Amino acid sequence: MGLSRRLEADDGNMVDPWVLTNDVIGGIGGTILTPLLWIGLFLWAWSRPAHALASGFGRMAFWLLLPGAALSSLADVPFLPWGGNVLAINVGGALIPIALTLVLLHRGLGVAKWGLTATVVLIIAAEIALQFLFVVIAAPFWAGVLVPATAGGTVAVAAVALPRWVARPTALRALTFVALVSAAIPLTYFTSQSVATVGIESVFPYYLIGPVVVGVAAAWTAVAVWGIPAYGGLGVGYGAATLGTLLGADVLRQPPLYVGVSGELLAVGGAGLQDLVYFSGLLALGAGLLFTLIGFRGPPRDSSVTIPAPPSPEQSLRFAAARLSRGDAAGAVRDSVSASQAATDRVRSIYQLPPPTQSAAAWEGLPVAPYVANDYRNLIESATEPSPSPREAFRTLSMATQFVQLGRDLARLRFAAPGRRAWAAVLDLLVVTAPALALWICLAFTQTGGLTAILTGLPFNLAVFGYVGYALLYYVVFDALFGVTVGKWLFHLAVTDRAYARPTWLQSFVREAPKAVPVYAIGELGAPGLLFLLRASSSSLSAFGIEYVFTGAVLIGFAALVVAAALALGGVQVTRDSERQRLGDRWASTRVVDRRGTTPAWGATRAPSAVPPGPAPPG
Repeated sequence: MGLSRRLEADDGNMVDPWVLTNDVIGGIGGTILTPLLWIGLFLWAWSRPAHALASGFGRMAFWLLLPGAALSSLADVPFLPWGGNVLAINVGGALIPIALTLVLLHRGLGVAKWGLTATVVLIIAAEIALQFLFVVIAAPFWAGVLVPATAGGTVAVAAVALPRWVARPTALRALTFVALVSAAIPLTYFTSQSVATVGIESVFPYYLIGPVVVGVAAAWTAVAVWGIPAYGGLGVGYGAATLGTLLGADVLRQPPLYVGVSGELLAVGGAGLQDLVYFSGLLALGAGLLFTLIGFRGPPRDSSVTIPAPPSPEQSLRFAAARLSRGDAAGAVRDSVSASQAATDRVRSIYQLPPPTQSAAAWEGLPVAPYVANDYRNLIESATEPSPSPREAFRTLSMATQFVQLGRDLARLRFAAPGRRAWAAVLDLLVVTAPALALWICLAFTQTGGLTAILTGLPFNLAVFGYVGYALLYYVVFDALFGVTVGKWLFHLAVTDRAYARPTWLQSFVREAPKAVPVYAIGELGAPGLLFLLRASSSSLSAFGIEYVFTGAVLIGFAALVVAAALALGGVQVTRDSERQRLGDRWASTRVVDRRGTTPAWGATRAPSAVPPGPAPPG
């Protein structure tokens, strides 16, 4: 469902000034409001991490909400045939918001198991099933009456039933979510419309009403009903607005599109970042936060924000060099020692070794030469000098630089080498592309009609978009469930979080989002290029078949260029990064480790606190 701009003409010539003005404002707002919302929310989460976590969000969620969603919007996942059409769901515009909604609902309910979350979802599913039935069989007037009436009835039933199943505080939270979703459904239904051959559209400023109402109501309810800071209701508002918009528009407004339409791929959330399902959650979150900051201020700023994080080893080295240049030899020695200690702490953490029994034994258990421990002991002792000379400070800084570099080198040995990661990536790409390639070849030889008819037909488009969607899900599902894909398994690699446990679903989505670009290039450029090559001789313009061969070769060449560029950029990033992380790994705080040698507990649901020392892992 898209944020639309409507232009109406009078007698085909005169344009209504009000409609034109509304169209311009709506176009500008729909284009810039989404990134502005994300930037503002991300800055808030960055500066107030405790409040962001209290709302159900953390910094990683915001990486998923815009960069991850932008890349994932290239993928549609077909799931249901309907009346000669096929329904699909867009990964960035709908699947990611829905997944976040379920996670935030579960966190907001404050229960350990997912049973209550499933119960709330079933209640809403029963509500939307009745509303869908009314929209299909009733006249438009009566459908407009029955949709809000069903919403009100659902809230009344939930208010009676939920307290019988769970404790009152939890029941109030579950009822709040049901009520907010039930309010968002009719609000979205009345402010949207179906446009044949175009889709579902909503016009400015009407698409702002539902998300703003739901976001403010969620923040107010957290304080007035739940008795917690308003930040605790922001995630619930995001989820309710997302789910209510999805049901009120993409479900209740879809039936008219099926009349007289056949052979189409209809994607829920197909407008990507401009889709109202995606936009509504962000807007509700922003409206609730603004209401919170203005009317219901949260608790004082948390100490985790006011206390700065300790400097990294590299930062301490820069501090030491700056102090030495100013003639502060004692301060340079202190910072050099701090850099060395931070480097050893980091490498011991990476190797999952316990803290040393004494500071001078920090390199015990690590694969280093014996003299390293002696040099480190001498460095630590230099900090006890009351008045070190500049020469001594320079020597200490040089030794600290070597220790920091040694720590970086050891850390890199713990992580997967770029070459093996590249081969694993190529193999995974072949695994997900081979079945699609066989299907594209089959369709090229079995479909009747010219190239245009095949390219615009449902079977070929279904094969292309299905490949993009399911290829992206392949990476996400294998990461989250097993910690390895087929390629990583064969090359003895594994994906872990920073505690060496399997990544969460959220981390997997964030990590794999950049892979949508090469996969999309293969589907959208490579598949048509292959069709041009295979059908060139059978075309009605067979005398000019060389033109089709050239076009096909160019498309395949562009697809190969995009894939090669993506692999090259990832390889450069992995090679240069101290922990061999590519962009997705940095977003998601994940690592790719070597399963050979000393790589303890890879893919475990809970990593051990310590492991015995072992030999150096292979590079």
